[in-house]
Amino acid sequence: MYFLAKQIGLVDALGDSRNGRLAVWQVLARTIDQGSRLSATRLARNHEIDFLEVGTFDEDSLYKNLDWLAQHQTEIETKLYNQRYDQSPCSLFLYDVTSSNFEGVHNELAAFGYNRDKKKGKMQIVVGLFCSQDGTPVAVEVFEGNTNDTKTMHNQIKKPSEQFHAKNVVFVGDRGIIKSP
Repeated sequence: MYFLAKQIGLVDALGDSRNGRLAVWQVLARTIDQGSRLSATRLARNHEIDFLEVGTFDEDSLYKNLDWLAQHQTEIETKLYNQRYDQSPCSLFLYDVTSSNFEGVHNELAAFGYNRDKKKGKMQIVVGLFCSQDGTPVAVEVFEGNTNDTKTMHNQIKKPSEQFHAKNVVFVGDRGIIKSP
């Protein structure tokens, strides 16, 4: 799996810092086992990961690493995009939104809003996924759970030109997202 992460440019995009290598481990651990940060820590104890040179860590280290990832998200997305599309930039971008429910109530973005799964009484977040013309995810943004789909468009329309430096862009979304505003 590490070889594949390296081959698709993920290792280079995350960088060679300890945080970058911990992020690689989080991706690998999530691929091996769909568990929590605690399970990723336990998984590391049972697998040979010395090649990552991350030293010892616990689940709190992985949560701090998620903060690092959030702070560097745009930079990482841009590096991955450039590695894949530098020679042939995209001119067609696909966009859609979904939501994810929460069982708890302690999340700064979680709110009550339109629930696509018809689950009443559940807080949620809204997730906007931005893909290239071949369907490869290139960017993701999380919005407050009560954000209307059309309200997510403003930020997304800017991404092809500002973040990915695309010149001529065709932007595709469904009619529930793209409306007159």
